[in-house]
This record gives sequence, C-alpha cells and structure tokens, in this order.
Amino acid sequence: MNIQIKLLLSLFLSLQMVTACAKPDKVRILPLGDSITCASKYKLSYRYPLWKKLLDAGKQIEFVGSHAAKGDFGRTQWDKYRGQSFPPAHECHSGWRTDQILNGANGEGKLSDWLAHYQPDIALVHLGTNDIYQSQTAESTRDEIEQVIHTLRAKNPHIKVLLARIIPMQKNPNIPRLNKLLLQLAKKLNKPESPVISVDMYSGFNPETDQQKDRIHPNAKGEQLMAERWFRNLLKPGIL
Repeated sequence: MNIQIKLLLSLFLSLQMVTACAKPDKVRILPLGDSITCASKYKLSYRYPLWKKLLDAGKQIEFVGSHAAKGDFGRTQWDKYRGQSFPPAHECHSGWRTDQILNGANGEGKLSDWLAHYQPDIALVHLGTNDIYQSQTAESTRDEIEQVIHTLRAKNPHIKVLLARIIPMQKNPNIPRLNKLLLQLAKKLNKPESPVISVDMYSGFNPETDQQKDRIHPNAKGEQLMAERWFRNLLKPGIL
C-alpha cells in the first residue's frame, strides 16, 4: 500500500471517528399557547414532565421561544434531571387570544416577529381557551389557528405541528365545538412534508381531579396528563 493510499485511509477513519463521536443536533420544539402552557411558582407546566419523558426515551430536544423566565410568573428554575438543565424557553402568552398571537398585543410583538429569532422543527399548539372565554366564536378561532399554522410554515415549510384539541373549561359547550373544528382543521392541513397531528387533550380530562379550582388551568395531575399525550404523539413515526 503506497503512502497516498495510507494517508487517505487514515483521513477517512479519522472522519468516521469524528462523525461517530459528534453529538446529534437537538430537535427544536416550540410550545405555543397561553397560561395553560406557562409555568408559575405553583406549577411546573406540562413542559417539564414532557422534557423528562423525552430524556428517558433518549431524545435530544430543546424548547424554543421568545420567553424563558418571563411569562412563568415567578418560577425561575426547575430541578435538573439526568444531569441536564431544563430548557425553559417557550412562546406562552397568558391571557392572549389567538388573534393576539397573530397580530400582537401589549407591545410584545407577534408570532412572525418572534419566529425571526428561532426556527422550530416541531410546534406544540394549545390555543383557543381565551378565545372561547372571551366569547369569540369557535369558527373564528379555528380560522385564526389555521393562520397560526400558515405563519409557522412560512418560517419552516417542513415544520411538524401537533395541534391540541384543548382541555375542558368550566363545562363550556363551545369547547367541544371548537375541538371538533380543530380535528377537521388538522385533517385539512396535514401533508407529508409538514404533518399536522391532532392531539386529544379533552377526552378523559376530568375538571374535578385534573384542573385547578378555576376549572380552566391544569393542576399537577393535569399537566402530567398533557405531557403524556404530547409525548405519545411526538413518538409517532416521522415526528421526532
């Protein structure tokens, strides 16, 4: 074997070793929602148990968004898990309707502004609670959530969207109506290069045991339920 071949072989083996040792890129996940997605000094949000489940499954992810401690209402840290620190970024805006996510409110910008600073691979969308609470129609909320997905795709045409049929709220009859429309929307927008997966957060979610006294926000048990449902859908083929 001549010297040139030996050098080429040595270079090839070195590159193979570097590739094998390189850490895989983390999948960027955008939690997009309102106070149900936010944490507080009293609750961790579904993001924390979901992150732990993903670590246990060997998945390398990071959460992205324009908010870190801001929007978490006093919670500034989470316990480490498996030697890793919790990634606190998110795009949760307490009290905001979907039209405010799209168009801005309180001088905090809007979705297209926030997306200028990061590019998610996956979005977890739980929106619509404040719309219904503030007497918006299920149909207008559905249409605005469709625009949210189009805005996400304008940033990343291959984004994967997990679209929640949202948790109950004070036995409001408009929540089931919205969820039916959101299921139809997911089917309408789903396509191979940018899947939209409907995630059922409503069925089996008991306001008496899984929500706080306001019957709007999840308690710790409810957050675990939400985390499990996101997790199961993230592990579907071709998503994570």
